Amino acid sequence: MATGANSPGEPHVSADTLDIRRLAENEVFRNLDDGVLRALLGRGSVHHLDSGEVLFHLGDPDRDTLFILYEGRVELRDAHNVVTVREPVTLLGLSSYFDDEPYTLTALATRPTLVVGVPFEDVRTLEREHPALADTLSRIIADRIRANSWQHRGSPTGALSQPARTAMSTPLTYQQPDCSLAEAFRFMDERQIGSIGVLDEAGGLVGLATLRTIGRAIFTRGLSPDASIVEAAERITAIGPETPLSEAKDIQARENVKYLVVMDGTRPVGMLSQSNMLQAIMAQQTVMRERTNRATSMAELRQLAGEVGYVAREAWNNNREASRATYLLSEFHLQLQRRCIDLVLDELHGEGWGEAPRPYALLVLGSLARREALINPDQDNAMIIGDYPRGSSEPRPLDETEAEWFANFAERVNVRLDELGYEWCKGDIMARNPEYRHALERWRQQLRYIARHPNSTSARWSNIFLDFELLYGEQGLVTELWDFVLATLLEQPKLLRFMTGDDAEGQPAVGLFNRLIRSRRSDNGHGCVDIKRKGLRIIANGARIYALSANVRETNTVARLKGLRREGVLTSEMVDSVLTAHEELLDLLLTHQIEQHQAGQIPDKYIDPEELDDLTRQSLATSMKAVKRFQDRVQGVFGL
Repeated sequence: MATGANSPGEPHVSADTLDIRRLAENEVFRNLDDGVLRALLGRGSVHHLDSGEVLFHLGDPDRDTLFILYEGRVELRDAHNVVTVREPVTLLGLSSYFDDEPYTLTALATRPTLVVGVPFEDVRTLEREHPALADTLSRIIADRIRANSWQHRGSPTGALSQPARTAMSTPLTYQQPDCSLAEAFRFMDERQIGSIGVLDEAGGLVGLATLRTIGRAIFTRGLSPDASIVEAAERITAIGPETPLSEAKDIQARENVKYLVVMDGTRPVGMLSQSNMLQAIMAQQTVMRERTNRATSMAELRQLAGEVGYVAREAWNNNREASRATYLLSEFHLQLQRRCIDLVLDELHGEGWGEAPRPYALLVLGSLARREALINPDQDNAMIIGDYPRGSSEPRPLDETEAEWFANFAERVNVRLDELGYEWCKGDIMARNPEYRHALERWRQQLRYIARHPNSTSARWSNIFLDFELLYGEQGLVTELWDFVLATLLEQPKLLRFMTGDDAEGQPAVGLFNRLIRSRRSDNGHGCVDIKRKGLRIIANGARIYALSANVRETNTVARLKGLRREGVLTSEMVDSVLTAHEELLDLLLTHQIEQHQAGQIPDKYIDPEELDDLTRQSLATSMKAVKRFQDRVQGVFGL
């Protein structure tokens, strides 16, 4: 008998009597061991629903309970009467768990059904006690963001609008089933290719072998190098010759594959790899680079700088992956700045200043160093000066003439960059400021002192400076300083805890009941969300702190997170959820700034949720949830 819309069938037995193998065999719980599953069921209670009985109604207050559909079938109906069927084993009420909001769906049993209800408080406790469960829920968040993101993005118009046939490698290289693993490896090594098709006895394509699958077959599964290449074949993911490269990129991401087989009907005609697509994209970047290198005056550079909006649009249209688009946009900014410095050096030489008296490295800091700059970055730079004068093997302090050369050079660079449109840093974090222009040993002394005597001020400074990369000059000086930083933090990690405390001052833009926190008012009176400070910067700060603690040398946020996954510091699920949120937030901000620039407005970092469609607004809120989970993890590991 039904027990009412707001009160599902009373529990008859404790859920810990149920068979955990039913959960373990399901995709949702694939990474959870028996101990976690027993703990999850042990906190739950069993509810029986008759056919036609409602578990919860759309709009009802949530019951602080996460439901596991263990047996039966449930229909989920949204506000537009769109029905989705769920069968065992799956989670119900997950939106309310993440968001603390009323139910967004109606859940109706369509046959006798058994669900396990686990109180939210117990689920959160289990997340803290069992990181694998937290990772499972992080994976679900990532899947949600991706699902919404793929639906709300439009069609590209740049390089990624090209069909697969224009970028694929052809013909597809094959091996017969009598080819051994060792022979296949030698063949691929000689041909410098990363994958080959594998045929069966009848000549049909049965799969794809890569260097990775061959290595796994021999070293993980213990197969003999004489075993058939068929043993290393994995299923193919196929597309058609006219499939747009944008769609191919989505398929690669969704299926987590590097290679796609291009099929013309039943006939394989080529291979499309991630490298193929990158080459297609990069081909359109060379023209702007050549124009920049040919510029002989500041007037020509200013004209090129005025095309930043076009470059941003092309980078986004050619990629539809915001992290890649901002990487290319950052490279455009860096090309302009490097050419500007070339012209400054020509000016100084023409005025009789001569060559630099010592090796030096002009550093770029912040978003440009991370290759995450958008349309209008300001100046954040510094300088390392060599300890040795040119031609000397003895270190000594700069003399007056040397100091004057570098001071004049730094001042001229900052002035000329400002003329190009790179505004002076409001905090005066620029090479013209003597506090950001030191000899290498002086930088070492400063960083050593900060690491040994950290405080909130030095933590704020470190969260800005410790993204430094070479802009112009000697890479060796940059490498030496990075080596010193990483070695020092290994011995003196307390600074990382203060850096974490500094990051904690910024909270993700999501509060109680999944309400987006508005930072300021827009022109139409709506509250806006600070995407950068309340989202992207928190991810960048957390990735930086983790990377510095694990001796990961990368500065780009995506590269840092992938490096942390490679080193086993963060799990694949956690990294995936953070990367997906980062991509979504960066995409929102980049497209927002492109639209502002086209409208003649000054690009900013504020998004009005009321101007977003429902799917995009949901993705924004879910992304902020992922940011909050990541910040909580960072605080838990490094917090004071």
